[in-house]
Amino acid sequence: MADQKSKKLPKKAKAQTPKKQKRELLVISEGCKNCGTPLDLDQRFCSHCGAKRMHNRLNARNLLEDFTERFLNIENVFLKTFIALFTKPEDVINGYIGGLRKRYMSAFSYFAVALTIGSIYIFLFRNWFLDTENGLFNEFFTGLEAGAQSNGGDGVMELVNFIFDYNSFISFLYIPFFAIISKIVFWNYKEVNFIEHIVIYLYAYSQTQIITNVLFILAGWSAAGQIIVSLFVSTLPFFYTAYVLYRVFNLSIKSLVLKTGIFLLIIVPFSILLSAIIGTAMYTAGSFDPLIESVKKSHNARRAKRDSIKQDSLRLKSLTPQSLPIPVQKTQDSIE
Repeated sequence: MADQKSKKLPKKAKAQTPKKQKRELLVISEGCKNCGTPLDLDQRFCSHCGAKRMHNRLNARNLLEDFTERFLNIENVFLKTFIALFTKPEDVINGYIGGLRKRYMSAFSYFAVALTIGSIYIFLFRNWFLDTENGLFNEFFTGLEAGAQSNGGDGVMELVNFIFDYNSFISFLYIPFFAIISKIVFWNYKEVNFIEHIVIYLYAYSQTQIITNVLFILAGWSAAGQIIVSLFVSTLPFFYTAYVLYRVFNLSIKSLVLKTGIFLLIIVPFSILLSAIIGTAMYTAGSFDPLIESVKKSHNARRAKRDSIKQDSLRLKSLTPQSLPIPVQKTQDSIE
């Protein structure tokens, strides 16, 4: 009996191992699960789309490896695009216009990443940076809120919320707006059409927005840091866009200065016109009603306060020495 039990134990142990391996292995398919191209059994990568053949089921280790490979690897497409837009933006933009799609991230994908990072910053700004009770800028924003309320602050916050709510839509409007001006400025570059100008500004605008929002998130834990970042990023779009146009169109310094001057001469009236159109649309839609009402209330409160002070001063001036009450002098007898 003892010999029979000793013989059964190894069989039981052997039976457990394959079951555990089966649970950890995926069913091996004869074709690529991404594009359906037939694969050999010993083939690790798809010859058509380049996807890696997966044998093991997803676990924490595989998930971490996938994350680091996609987002932290120096060969990652996003990081390559981000770095190349600093070092050689003409390769990214002209390459995409010329049909290069795999080496760098596409224009709209990069724009989507910029909008995502911007949405993260707006979420943090609303839930932490502007929370005067539990936020990190308690003292700073308490004073700011008090000053804003005395000058129609409710309407101002309504306007800020409107800009945050429609941030993506406003960003979409920027691209064709700048592309139209760029097409006018570079009228002598007939080979670059309007859609290709849109691609240029999709990359340039996305790059500046990614830098701006990341810096604001990193500096969000300090009011002084926010101010320093604001000073830096206020001129970043202008200089970076000029740098991109300089590299993409292979301009000389003289041509760059001339094109920049023409760009500024066009963008000022365009901006005034666009602001007037947007302002009129917002006013018609009633977006400014809370702001107007708050300003009216603040103005009426200040007027009532001035009138009250004026009436008090007139009342004091109308008093004569005879009308003032005579103080009663207490004598020693009255005290007794």
